[in-house]
Amino acid sequence: MPALPDSSDIPAAPDDPGRLFVITGAPASGKSTVGRALAEALKKSIFVDGEVMADMVAAGRMPMTAEPTIGALEQLFTRYAGALTLADVYCANGFDTVIADNMVGDYLEDFLDLADTGPLHLIVLHPSVDAVHERELARGVNAYGDGSATENVWNEVEFNTKRVGLWIDNSTLTPAQVVVRILRNLDETTVAPPD
Repeated sequence: MPALPDSSDIPAAPDDPGRLFVITGAPASGKSTVGRALAEALKKSIFVDGEVMADMVAAGRMPMTAEPTIGALEQLFTRYAGALTLADVYCANGFDTVIADNMVGDYLEDFLDLADTGPLHLIVLHPSVDAVHERELARGVNAYGDGSATENVWNEVEFNTKRVGLWIDNSTLTPAQVVVRILRNLDETTVAPPD
């Protein structure tokens, strides 16, 4: 297993604003695990987990389903906006921010439209459908709350998600190996804001 690079090897001047890293993929693709590992590998950073943001809704939460309600979409976009607002505050104070959340298909483009303040580093984790099945079983949680098939969500990533940023098949990679790949390929992760 490759060692994580020393944070002093990661380019960023101390007076520069922090960078924004966004990790997405289907549920059980490893977003939270890799996101936290990436944040911990950076010199000065925070980690924003979309699941934690969703759990902040104490009452009235509307889950995303295959056919989401208007209320569920409003909560999703509020969550995206909240994560980006938090990132803006920390980035302005020199912290790199890593956001991990479900942004596949058209939702990735919606998120990128909201994140129009500057370039960001986008990583799409895309393990095989078999790896996603195994991870779902191992964690004993059905991320597909409405009973939709794992294959449907995997297909949404594969066929309906814009091919921007760095795509990584992490089926057989450890989180540390994924972090090393991200840090060694930062140029490939860069996505400019929409015009």
